[in-house]
Amino acid sequence: MVKLLQVTLLCAFLIQSVSASKIVSVGGSITETVVALGHGDQLIGVDLSSIYPKDVTSKLPNVGYWLSLPQEGILSLKPDIAILSAQSKPKKIVEDLPKYGIETYIIDDTPSLDSAKSKIRAVAKVLDESQKAEDIISRIDKNVAKVIESIKSKEKPKVLFVFSRGEGTLMAAGLDTKPGVMIQLAGGENVVPSSQYTKISSESILKMNPDVIITSNHAGESGLNENIVASTNAGINKQIYSMDMLLISGFTVRIDEALQKLSCMFHKNQFSYCK
Repeated sequence: MVKLLQVTLLCAFLIQSVSASKIVSVGGSITETVVALGHGDQLIGVDLSSIYPKDVTSKLPNVGYWLSLPQEGILSLKPDIAILSAQSKPKKIVEDLPKYGIETYIIDDTPSLDSAKSKIRAVAKVLDESQKAEDIISRIDKNVAKVIESIKSKEKPKVLFVFSRGEGTLMAAGLDTKPGVMIQLAGGENVVPSSQYTKISSESILKMNPDVIITSNHAGESGLNENIVASTNAGINKQIYSMDMLLISGFTVRIDEALQKLSCMFHKNQFSYCK
């Protein structure tokens, strides 16, 4: 009885300790997962890629951009816990966080469906929310299965994802980028032959002649030449869409929503889950 009581008290202490902790999260999908697991009220800071949910992230101090974190960013907020994407840089700053008494968790963040689910479980382990994680993953599996079933007999449209980096610089997502992998998972064929992001011209877009063009709505203007685009299959068939950058590239807890939206774009809302 004493041993059982000790274990119970220890578990209660651990849960209380996590629930009282001040958390900084780095990486849009990490932050989104923390909020989805019910711990948004413990966040005291996020990075610049953490833009969803806006009602939470917009009120928090930012610690810099996840791919170029400043030395003082996280430290200035004095968190108890830091949860970071494994892609966060510079590595030296990330690796030094425990020296300042910050409980630090590095979460794998690669572009695959399995990685997205592992990420949810890993963040849930930190927050002691395993059941919530399994509920989210069960929903993802159910909805992704609908997408797979819906697209299995469909022809793959040629898809281009682009976003503007300002000053007339248009970037396209290659095969191994997160949007590139999402396009493939949703039943599309990426028209960009390179593996990573690459600069692309209006003339190249015309030559590639995609069936579907998707732009990021995060940075405002897409940078597309409307006259050129109008001559592509996407322009002729009115299959030019805008999508949230984090949704198409984050591999977040909303990955099922992202894949459903993409498959609906690719096939003109033919499926039962299309709105």
